[in-house]
Amino acid sequence: MTKTVEFYFDFGSPAAYLAATQLPHVCADTGAELVWKPMLLGGVFQATGNHSPAEIAPKGSYMTTDLQRFAKRYGVPFVHNPHFPINTLLLMRGATGVQMEQPARFAAYVDAIYHAMWVEPRNLNDPAEVGAVLQAAGFDPAGCLRSRAGRT
Repeated sequence: MTKTVEFYFDFGSPAAYLAATQLPHVCADTGAELVWKPMLLGGVFQATGNHSPAEIAPKGSYMTTDLQRFAKRYGVPFVHNPHFPINTLLLMRGATGVQMEQPARFAAYVDAIYHAMWVEPRNLNDPAEVGAVLQAAGFDPAGCLRSRAGRT
């Protein structure tokens, strides 16, 4: 029986970013299949009446320290995005579209967006900035953004 890890993620979650840096290695080491599941965390917060830890001062303060600790432990770069919070609807639609239409490019999309969100933080609230990130990663930004922006 093949082991499977279903990874539900949103680019706006720094904890998901850190998990994404580790899960491919963990799965490879254990023979598990990693299944990426894009989801809209803001929608979950809204549906459950929950809030981002960043919106709750004691949680946000602790989480910032904790994220830095884990990044150091994992040996991965992490910079809190000064444009946070970022509405990730367009980014997550893009992930779903690329996963469905260009599965061989999905990892490149994920890497580009996570890098722009948590390594060299860019303002991904701005569609032009998202387009520049996608272009640099070899995607057709107009096609990606046009086909995703109007979908619900």
